[in-house]
Amino acid sequence: MRSMIYRGAILHALSRNTDEFFRDGALVVENGKIRACGDITSIQKLFHGLPVVDWRESIIVPGFVDTHAHIAQLPAIGAERRNLLDWLNQVIFPLEARFQNIVYAEHVAESFFRRALEAGTTLIAAYAPPYEEATDACFRVAERLGIRVVMGMTLMDCNAPSELLSEPEELIAACKRLIRRWQGCNSGRIHYAITPRFAGSCSRNLLRRCGQIAREYSVHIQTHLAESPSEVAWITNLFPDYPNYTSIYEHAGLLTDRTILAHCIYLSPQERALVHNYHAAISHCPTSNVYLRSGIMPLVEYLDESLTIGLGTDVAAGYHSCILDEARFAREVAKVRQFAHDESPVPSLEDVFYLATLGGAKALGFGDSLGNFCEGKEADFVRITIEPYRTIDTAEHALEYILYEGRDHLCSTVIAGEVVWESP
Repeated sequence: MRSMIYRGAILHALSRNTDEFFRDGALVVENGKIRACGDITSIQKLFHGLPVVDWRESIIVPGFVDTHAHIAQLPAIGAERRNLLDWLNQVIFPLEARFQNIVYAEHVAESFFRRALEAGTTLIAAYAPPYEEATDACFRVAERLGIRVVMGMTLMDCNAPSELLSEPEELIAACKRLIRRWQGCNSGRIHYAITPRFAGSCSRNLLRRCGQIAREYSVHIQTHLAESPSEVAWITNLFPDYPNYTSIYEHAGLLTDRTILAHCIYLSPQERALVHNYHAAISHCPTSNVYLRSGIMPLVEYLDESLTIGLGTDVAAGYHSCILDEARFAREVAKVRQFAHDESPVPSLEDVFYLATLGGAKALGFGDSLGNFCEGKEADFVRITIEPYRTIDTAEHALEYILYEGRDHLCSTVIAGEVVWESP
């Protein structure tokens, strides 16, 4: 039995509106799981004699959860176009064709997952390249680096260059092989996600088959929904017999409690009700949405409707790998939205910290085992050093510092009690 105490300031979310903070706190880790969390005096009385890792003058927070990113898009950071569809056709599709080269795929995956760990991300939902061998390579890299992933091969059978497309049954067969090879591997850190890119690049048959295989194997589903006005208009023309975009996924069996829907900026009340009723989750990617001029999601309104939401970097339309940046930007773009909509609320510090940690874990279906420091959960956490000029005496002080300065002071990322990254 391996146990130790990590001493430092501790902040974690118990719910959207409730945080717990210990200025001189302690986290007890036993065999990769949380045994206890509290103030140092109480913990040392209860766990006398355990070795102590002294992280005073640091804040310990739960590992960050990135609910949406694209491995194959990492080399496209900064390659801007006027809108989402132009960007896909002119930049992303030609780039993704390069991932037929397995050496290149491994090289990019290595950089992608290392960047995530350096940014404090302990769990990430990622779209792998549209090739089975390249996807297999991405899983191998994730396994070696120890990060938790929800990942799958990007699936397309229409409306993209031919070298990116395959027949539905070929794609489904590849998914089955990858699921059998990787689902639950690395002590349960690896999870497969059926990944139809979006309704614009998938036939009705492929969408239906994706729903079937997700049910058959009880795996995650990830796709895009209502990201930009031009995309929504195009999908409406492609599927004129459906009442709305979200209903396309509903009819295909793709709305489940293991579904992650990226963006969702332009959802009608009826569509939001569908998402809520199926207990599907939304990945909010504010940096990407501004970068591609897609729009600003009404985040607080969605939260107040009890929609399940996490944050996503959406690399490479998102140009960084840190969920703290997304959490901060989610507040700032909401302030911009308030200029045009006077009554539009701005998410609180507590809101976005919750989304970066426990909310993200819940969005990916791991709220019972990840996301905060409740006893029995996996010991995934991040160390952020406190600069001497800052006084952190309250939860509010800690939130301000973490969200607006923390990115520059990340120094350790821990998964299941093991350090997987440390700053030099």
